[in-house]
Amino acid sequence: MIYFLIVLYALIMGAAAIVNRRNLGLTLTAANLLGSFSLLCTPFHPLFLLLGLIGLLGSALGNGYVLQGRIRPLHVAVRCGISIALFICYIFL
Repeated sequence: MIYFLIVLYALIMGAAAIVNRRNLGLTLTAANLLGSFSLLCTPFHPLFLLLGLIGLLGSALGNGYVLQGRIRPLHVAVRCGISIALFICYIFL
């Protein structure tokens, strides 16, 4: 079940990056896609989960700044919560 949630999160984030590629620019789009791809590689090595979640959190900060003009604390808190929940569930399940 946890792999399903990880793959779902990766696909949603990758799709969002592709949809907003013109607004995000090449660097942020690549960071989002790299983080999503890293999450998809989690079954091969657990380190990919950590790299993907950190990459997507970092790109979320850049996305917020580029798309909204500032970083929204609620958005960052929600993304941190999702990342921590996925990580804890992966470790303990």
